[in-house]
Amino acid sequence: MVLNQYIYSRLSPESVQAHLEHHYDLSPIKSCVFYVFGLHDNYLVKTEESQFILRLYRNQWRNADEVFFELELLNYLKQQAQAVASPLHTKAHELAFEIQSPEGVRFSALFNYADGKGLTQEISTQESELLGTTIANIHSATGDFKTTHKRNELNLTYLLDESVELIAPFINAEKQEFLTEIQKKLHKQLLPITQSDADFGICIGDVNQSNFHINTSKQITVFDFDQCGYGYRAFEVGKFSSSLFRSPNKKQLTKAFLKGYETVRKLSTVEKNAIPYFEIAATIWVMSIRVANEDKVGHLHLEEGYWNQRFAILEALDKQVS
Repeated sequence: MVLNQYIYSRLSPESVQAHLEHHYDLSPIKSCVFYVFGLHDNYLVKTEESQFILRLYRNQWRNADEVFFELELLNYLKQQAQAVASPLHTKAHELAFEIQSPEGVRFSALFNYADGKGLTQEISTQESELLGTTIANIHSATGDFKTTHKRNELNLTYLLDESVELIAPFINAEKQEFLTEIQKKLHKQLLPITQSDADFGICIGDVNQSNFHINTSKQITVFDFDQCGYGYRAFEVGKFSSSLFRSPNKKQLTKAFLKGYETVRKLSTVEKNAIPYFEIAATIWVMSIRVANEDKVGHLHLEEGYWNQRFAILEALDKQVS
């Protein structure tokens, strides 16, 4: 039996530049460097006039349907004049191109660089409010989005039940029991939103202060839609709140985000009541994403210390809703 010897390979910047020059009509490339290690590989590309991000998708994490759902959504949002980092078309007028790698075919896409800069300190309440308004505008613009490509819905089966199943082998019996109780509680507490006419549509899936830039005119550009899909819009607020778990100003920042969001789109009482429970679901989902990417992050980052830290957060969140 022949086994696949490669789990993950990384292209050299020189090879990436050669692919770019072949597939895109760009002005001469001045530099191409490996930029950031994440769920996918990202390269910073600079020409005389502009800069871009080249994302090389990992085929163990995203299949073709998932990749092109994201890219078509971003291209649609660009056409709707929304503040997102959108993909460029290749010479063949495609949103991505294929690269042969030792682990198989990987898709790659070139994105416009998000205008402005990332935050160098904690997000402020003003920035949080502005981000909420920006996300609400994006939600409003996706009503007519159509694609033939499929992605998992951001529902409780995917966010919670499948996550609990993935996490279980990595934790002890005590933590498994606690997680099962949380799972039951979330199903019960989120039942009202599933029975209501709550807003269900495109969600970015990972709204946090690391995934946007802000320019000198205080305009925000959002990027990284890798976790996007159809879900309850209230989940988006819960997911943002879950990203603030280290912040002493978490309550004020979440309130500011919601205030900005509601200047564009109002949420019902049922939706607002669901936000703390979606925050818990999002926290569990993030844990499962790390498990699902064990082959890249390494087992060292899934040992007891990690789980103790994450379950301490879960316990604190559970106390807040009890």
